Amino acid sequence: MGKQKLAPGEHGEIFLQQTAPDKWRARTRLCLWDGSETWVSRNASSSDVARLKVQRGVTERLSAARGSEDLKPTSKVGLACRQWIDEMRVRTSWPNPPMRAQTVDEYERVIDRHVIPAMGNTKLNQLTPASCQSFLDSLLKKGEGGKNSMIVTTRQARNAMNQVLDRAVIHDALRDNPMRKTIAPAKTKPTPRAITALEVGRLRAAVRAWEKWRQDRSGPKPTGHLRVAVDVMLGAGLRIGEVMALCWGEVNLSPDGLPTITVEATLTDVKGQGVVRQAMPKTSAGERTIIIPPFAAEALNSIRPAETTAEMPVFPGRLYKDGRNARRPVSTHNLRRMLRSALDLADMKGEVHPHLLRSTVATQVARKMSPADAASLLGHAIDAGVTSRHYIERLRLAPDTSAVLQAMVEIGDGEARREAEEEAVGTTAVLTRVGAGRH
Repeated sequence: MGKQKLAPGEHGEIFLQQTAPDKWRARTRLCLWDGSETWVSRNASSSDVARLKVQRGVTERLSAARGSEDLKPTSKVGLACRQWIDEMRVRTSWPNPPMRAQTVDEYERVIDRHVIPAMGNTKLNQLTPASCQSFLDSLLKKGEGGKNSMIVTTRQARNAMNQVLDRAVIHDALRDNPMRKTIAPAKTKPTPRAITALEVGRLRAAVRAWEKWRQDRSGPKPTGHLRVAVDVMLGAGLRIGEVMALCWGEVNLSPDGLPTITVEATLTDVKGQGVVRQAMPKTSAGERTIIIPPFAAEALNSIRPAETTAEMPVFPGRLYKDGRNARRPVSTHNLRRMLRSALDLADMKGEVHPHLLRSTVATQVARKMSPADAASLLGHAIDAGVTSRHYIERLRLAPDTSAVLQAMVEIGDGEARREAEEEAVGTTAVLTRVGAGRH
């Protein structure tokens, strides 16, 4: 009689053998999930206990991770992290990527700086929910008493490791993801802040004063990029990366209609590539057309070349003598550097940063119109329900906020002018008194 054919997951008859007066061995043939067969045997002091042990052994073998060609249960966490990063880099080139290249860069930074030093040499099958929680707790502890609370870093590390270990589950190197049983601190809720109309006026005056000051200094002459970029951010609420990624084909300044800009891309840093123009904004909801106020349209017109093409950047970088850097926009780093220099010159160091302009625009629109209008202008998804996602064509034209933002700038310019005039009058009075005292 031939050997019984077993289906995957089945075991054969359990054989019992007494090997000593108080020792029994139980063994059985087991068909694993891939169709291969193996023997499972256990020893005990009685036949019943040996039978129970071999049955538990069968369950353990069937539930044990086997791994793949790339990743095994005995593989180290560092290898699993590297494979996941490399895999995600390839997937950033998909038509609708699951993750942006800059996001992979950020996760790689967190993994290299925090995960690998703490867990890199640990084998996957040695990970437990307790060891994973201990790792997160140790990250939080590093931030105690310091400027950085490490809350964001801890959440990033947990998110990255969840995806790394989920991939290990896919490769059958783990049966379960122990990181998913951990807890991390809740997000710190930001406190939105906006600058006043007076501060808007002072900012616009500061960047213009800086450009005028630069005209009389040695080195490259100012291009007007800082002044125009600030006005576009104030007139449209764009992120700095969206502003610097603008091409003339996305700017409509025709006198026959309302001036608009269309947001279709963003500027970002990608490891190994440097600053690149990414042909998509931060989110799909970020694709929008914005009616800009007159002050922003005038600013753009002031730097528009006589002849343009659709692909020509609005804010082109300087050309080297050998022609390099052609058609490459100014980086966000350079614009931030110019803004810091202008603020320093105006004794406004640290008072304004680009994202603060975005929150200022949102606050102004929300107060004068509605929060929904502010969200639409900024490119935030308002409703993610089934109906909205699958059945309603999204209106890509943002609400017309140009009058509200034009009024904000005009009021700010007026207040800044009055403040400057009052300071000038005060300075003149002081000098007059000083001069009279000398006589």
